[in-house]
Amino acid sequence: METKRTVTEIVLLLLTALATLIVSVFSAIRRYNDDITIAIIDLIISITMAILCLYIFKTRKVDVTKLLFAIFLVIACTASIAIKGLLQVYWLYPIIITMYYLIPPKSATALCLLLITTTSFIISIETDLINVLTILLTTLMTSTFSFIMFRSYERKILDFEALATIDQLTSTGNRRALDKRLADVIASRHRKTYDMCLILIDLDDFKKINDNYGHAVGDNVLVTTCNLIKQHTRVLDSLYRFGGDELVVMPLNMDLKSAKQVAEKIRCIIENHVYDCDIKITLSIGVAEYQPDDTPEKWIGRADTLLYKAKDAGRNQVY
Repeated sequence: METKRTVTEIVLLLLTALATLIVSVFSAIRRYNDDITIAIIDLIISITMAILCLYIFKTRKVDVTKLLFAIFLVIACTASIAIKGLLQVYWLYPIIITMYYLIPPKSATALCLLLITTTSFIISIETDLINVLTILLTTLMTSTFSFIMFRSYERKILDFEALATIDQLTSTGNRRALDKRLADVIASRHRKTYDMCLILIDLDDFKKINDNYGHAVGDNVLVTTCNLIKQHTRVLDSLYRFGGDELVVMPLNMDLKSAKQVAEKIRCIIENHVYDCDIKITLSIGVAEYQPDDTPEKWIGRADTLLYKAKDAGRNQVY
C-alpha cells in the first residue's frame, strides 16, 4: 500500500506544476510576438519543470528533486538575466528565498552567492556602478535574512522532533521513537541479514511502590532504573519507555544467547541496587530475536509473551 504523500512532496509538486504552467504561458506569448529565441528558452524551462514534477511524482525522491530544482533555478535565472536584460533581476529575490526553502541553509547560501556574483557581473555590463551595488547589497541582504530565518526554523524543527520522541520523565526514547526505530531496523534487516534482538523489561510490582511510597518516589525509581540500564548497555543500543513501567532495549546486534546474557546482567544490576527509601526492585525480562517475517508488532508481541512467562515463573527472571 502506497503511503500518503508528505507536505514537502505536495509543495514541490505544486511549485513545479505551477512553474510549468506560468512559463508555458510566457513562452506562448513570446512566440505570438515573434520573439522566437526567448520563447524557446521559456519552453526549455517549462519542459524542465514538467520533468521535475513528473520525477517527484513517480520516484518521491524529495531531497534529490529539491537539489535539482535549486540548481536549475540558478541556471535559469542567470541565463534569463544574461539574455533578457536588467529587468529580469527582479526574479533574484523570490528565487533566493525559494532556494532557502528547498535546500539546507549552508547549501542554499553557496548557491545564492554563486548566483549573486554571476548576475552582478552580467548586469555591470549594461548599467552603472550605483545600480550594480544596489542590486548586490539588496540581494545579499535578502540572502542573509533568509539564512537567519530558515536556519532558526530548521533548529526549531529539530528541537520539536527531539521533544516529540523523548519521554519527558526518563529522558529515554518514547513509544513514537520506538515505533520509528523498529520500522527502520526491520527495513535494514531486509537489506542485510544479521542477528538482532530486543529486550523487553518490566519492573516487578511497580504499582505497589506507587501505592506505598507515592508517585514521586515511583518516578524516581523508574528514572534511576533507566539510568542504571543506560550505564550498563552498549552505546549503540537504545533504551525506550514502552509503557508505564515497561522498557525496551534495542537493537542488539547479537544472537539470542548473547542478548540473554546482556538481559541477565541488567537484571542482576537492578536486583542488587538499593533505591531511595531502601526500596529493592526486580525485573522480569523477555528477549526476542528477530524473525524474517516479523513486523514491529509481532516482534514486540513475542518478547511480551516471554516476559509474561518470566512473571508466571515467579518474576525476577529472563526468558
